[in-house]
Amino acid sequence: MLARGWVHPVPALLVAVGISFVLSFVLSLGLAASAAADPAPKPVDIKALKSKPIVLQDAQGGTYVVFRDSDDAKVFFGPSAKAVYEQVIIGSSSDGEGRWEYNTWAPRVAEGPHLASLERKKDGTFQKSCRGKDDMGLSEVTGDKARAVLDKAQFLTMGIIRVPHLLARDDSGVYYYVDRLAKVYGGKGYRVFVGRKGAMKQLPLTDVASDSAGDVFSTKSGDLRLVRNSDSNKDTMTWVKGEKRTELVFLDTDINSVVIFKDLGLYTFLGTLCDNV
Repeated sequence: MLARGWVHPVPALLVAVGISFVLSFVLSLGLAASAAADPAPKPVDIKALKSKPIVLQDAQGGTYVVFRDSDDAKVFFGPSAKAVYEQVIIGSSSDGEGRWEYNTWAPRVAEGPHLASLERKKDGTFQKSCRGKDDMGLSEVTGDKARAVLDKAQFLTMGIIRVPHLLARDDSGVYYYVDRLAKVYGGKGYRVFVGRKGAMKQLPLTDVASDSAGDVFSTKSGDLRLVRNSDSNKDTMTWVKGEKRTELVFLDTDINSVVIFKDLGLYTFLGTLCDNV
């Protein structure tokens, strides 16, 4: 006869094993989701736009389409007429006498604030500018040729699928970088990379903790910790591997836009007006 309160060890062991299995299964699902392929750009319904499209092309076949709707202006660009990607408009200007300009996000342009410009001048000519690099004149396409471009081209959301979240490096030139999906593609979906420029390696992510005190990105190789110090109003970052802690230099992701989108070697096609700079 079993004493009251005594628990048979076998059922207890099975429960423990069952819990462990469930936790491992849930974790594996999370890792599988984070390792899933990134989303693709989505179609944009241009029929809903009110303004008449302006179709432009450069000498290399790059195609630009501008909708100058005062309430919902849009600029699209593609290296060919097969697909054009929506640009992130940062600012615009117009003098009311025929000249207008749109400034769009181009993270590979070295000089801040990392903008490309698409301009119609007073004399009716068009120009794309990448702040002195890859600048070129554009030709307007009209009539049946313009209609053919509009009918055949895929109009898609922006080609920048992922955006920077955190960047740091140690004193030996090893970079620590975290990116995430752009908001239009759902946000989050963090990835962690460590390595030198051009040789970055993605580390399998096991957990993410984010709160008012900072962020912790846990990987199989170590933890990348961003700590927000409310007293000094400064962010610090540390790489923790076992008992070893390496203090990192925290880097502004906007100032180091070219490092991120070009030098680290993580991104190829961005779909911006100045991908080639």
